[in-house]
Amino acid sequence: MLFTLSPSELEDRPDDRTLLEYDAPRSLLTSNSIDTDQKLIASFRGGPLPSSIEPSSVPSALTAGLATALDLNDATSAKALVELAGNDVAKGRLALMDGDNQRAKEFLGAAVKLEPESVEANYWLANAERRNGDEAPAAARIDKILALRPGFLPALAQKMELAAAREDFQTALAAQLKRIDLMREPPAYEYGRLGALWIKTQDFGQAEATLRKGLAKDPYCYACHVALGELYLRTGRLPLARENFEWVVRFFPDADAAAFRSLVGIDLLLKDVGAAKAALNKGLRLFPGDAGLLRARGELGG
Repeated sequence: MLFTLSPSELEDRPDDRTLLEYDAPRSLLTSNSIDTDQKLIASFRGGPLPSSIEPSSVPSALTAGLATALDLNDATSAKALVELAGNDVAKGRLALMDGDNQRAKEFLGAAVKLEPESVEANYWLANAERRNGDEAPAAARIDKILALRPGFLPALAQKMELAAAREDFQTALAAQLKRIDLMREPPAYEYGRLGALWIKTQDFGQAEATLRKGLAKDPYCYACHVALGELYLRTGRLPLARENFEWVVRFFPDADAAAFRSLVGIDLLLKDVGAAKAALNKGLRLFPGDAGLLRARGELGG
């Protein structure tokens, strides 16, 4: 399972709620009702800023409001503000939000041309290049950013992800180690990412110690349990592998079909056909079209 999830995808939740609990309220709203609700909210807005705001505070309030809207991926508010307070970086970020990578590159390229050493402009241009499939220029730009500001955590995250994508796990590992060193209180899922990279470099001892450290911070850390399950599977400790994957499918049942595929395989290695069929049936209820689970059903004669 670890090898179908990149370290950046081994994301955590902030508490012990399952993925279903997080998604259930959102699922009660159809796309039509969301649109209707947004229009209703917009009808109560007299403008992008409260009418009581001091005139001297308007420019800074518009800038702050736009930055907040972009950070929250609030496209509606960002579009209302970008023409009033937006520069090329803001327009490029909004284009990225809309999925228009080429337009984003044009805006952000113009911003970098004006300020070649702007960390913000270069960072978002690297994002646009990466989303456009231009990974080599993106990686070079990330290195440029880190030369300008070595401790810039978002750029280190990009460096780690880009290196992992091209299977340069030593570089990815070094970037993630530096990220954790720079964080005052690294969240547990960052140890999940780090443990996953230790597994990729086949340092299983470091991987286990790292993942145990993550679970000591948060026993409900999804990333740590996924990586531990893969670690124990790789090192032949099948009962422990099963324990971790059973935890994953119990608390995060619809997070990823790969957990069920791994669990079915482990149950079969342990010659527990009944448990394998039970895991397979549950997985297929949640992921009815998953090719790996369908293949396992054929092999089990289901």
